[in-house]
Order: sequence, then C-alpha cells, then structure tokens
Amino acid sequence: MHHHHAPAANSSATISAAMAEAMDAAGLEPGRSPVPVRLPNAAVLFQRRAERLRRLAPGHRLSSWLAFMAQVSDVQHALASVPVEGPAVPEARWILDLKDLRNHLRGTLPATAESALDALPWEDAEALNASAARLMAGEAQAEDIGGAPFIVAALQVAWTRHAGGLTADEVAASAVANRCPVCGGEPVAGVIHTGPEVSGLRYLHCGLCHTAWHHVRSACVVCGEGNRIDLRLIEAGDGSGCGPADPARAETCDSCNSYLKLFLAEKAPDLDPVADDLASFALDILVGEEGFQRIGGNPFLAQPG
Repeated sequence: MHHHHAPAANSSATISAAMAEAMDAAGLEPGRSPVPVRLPNAAVLFQRRAERLRRLAPGHRLSSWLAFMAQVSDVQHALASVPVEGPAVPEARWILDLKDLRNHLRGTLPATAESALDALPWEDAEALNASAARLMAGEAQAEDIGGAPFIVAALQVAWTRHAGGLTADEVAASAVANRCPVCGGEPVAGVIHTGPEVSGLRYLHCGLCHTAWHHVRSACVVCGEGNRIDLRLIEAGDGSGCGPADPARAETCDSCNSYLKLFLAEKAPDLDPVADDLASFALDILVGEEGFQRIGGNPFLAQPG
C-alpha cells in the first residue's frame, strides 16, 4: 500500500489572503485540477499591473520607464473597465481604443512620449494596422518604435477585453502550444504557480490578450527536450530586479539554445508577467550575451528588426 500524506482537511484554509487574491487574479481556484486555459479579467488586470509597476519602480535603474508604463496601464484600466460601444471585434476595436488612449494621455506625458504619440498616423488606419502587425510579428521597423508603447497598449486593451469575454471551453489549447490559443500572440513569459492543485504548474502568459495556457513544465517550449534545461538568475544584488529574492529566472535550453523568461509566483504573489519582465530586462541582456535566443517576447520592448 502506498504511503502518501493525506492533506489536512483544512489545507485550503492555509492559503494567505495575498496568495488567494493572486490565484484569483490568475484565474486559479483552490482544489481544482489544472485547467488548460486561464482567461484574463480585463476589469482588474491593468490596475494590478499599474500597482505592480509602481512597487517595482523606486530605486530601479529603469524607474522612469516603469513609471511611464504605470501611467499607460492606468489608462488601459480606465478603457478596459467601461462597457464597449460600437465594434467589439479586436481587429476593428483597437484603433478606437488607441484614440481613447490618446485623449486620456495627452498633456500628461514626458515631452518625447508626447511627440511620439502625436506623430502616429492618426488619419491612416491602414498605416496603423500595418505598424501593429509588424510589432506583433516582431518585425518592427525604425518608424514603429516611437509609437509602439501606445499601439501595443491599445491592442492589449482590445484583445484582453475580447479574451475576458470568452469561456474556457471555447478555447482549445494543447499542452505543448507555444502560441496563444486565443489570439496567436507570443508568450511574454512562463509563470510557475503556487497553491493547492496548481503548485509547480507552468502557464505561458500571452503578452497581447493576457490569456494563460498550461504547458508541461518538463519540456522546452521550442524543441520539447527536457533534460538540458537550466534556470539562471543574476547573483548581483544591484537593483536589476533579477536576484535570488526576485521572481525572475531565465529557463535556458542547451539543446536548442533558446530561453523562456520564467517567473516564480512564490517570490511575488502580486507579480505581473509584463511588468516583471520589463523590470528584469538585465537578465535578458545576460543570457543574450551567453548566446541564448529568447522564446516569445514583450511587445513593449520592440526593437527595430
């Protein structure tokens, strides 16, 4: 007969309030088996991101960028928490969200951001859609970069609203998918969750619509190899957001030379994959210098290709 320790009857009561809230934010319910897909809650996601960015910014070497992103997240929250009028299909909706975003942000931004916002081709939907498509495909051109944070922010609002309106059984995700099952976006990161039934499970989080989908933890997201995976972090306590106490790791695969940004929920119950990714950019530089190619990416960190 197997001896395995039966959990105490009240084991679910031992989750801290903060952890319960974090699980709730991630769509996790104690005592349920891992569901393949966790859909975002558009009404709270951007507000929690803004709060997380403001917690990460003080003393960080990227503090002004993180503060700017918090400001953008505030406006995303304002847009995502009101009922939609007019077209709701994200492909049509996002330019309306972009115009609303401009109305909220205008006059509040640092001068360079303000002029980048004004310089977008406001009257040319075709140009805006082309720029959005390049940013989402990771094929940004130099002229896309200035306005990228605003385009990405509007796309996130439209797609997160859409994803949040679906039910999980409308979405088919395989446990080895490396693109988002809702919008086809790339994962910004993996998160190792904590708590009953989900402890140790890895979910990939979409950087566009914020859907998370379960991906077997033991296999590399690119090549499926399992026995040449390593977790790396930066050992210097230099305010880079990448030390042992921070949630960020790079999960590197020596079989295919790729890496996945990975966050450990136990290190920060309030973590937000997009915010924490921005705050741990130093880790990307380190593993990039070691020759690893990133799996997925953060749409807010578009580089001209």
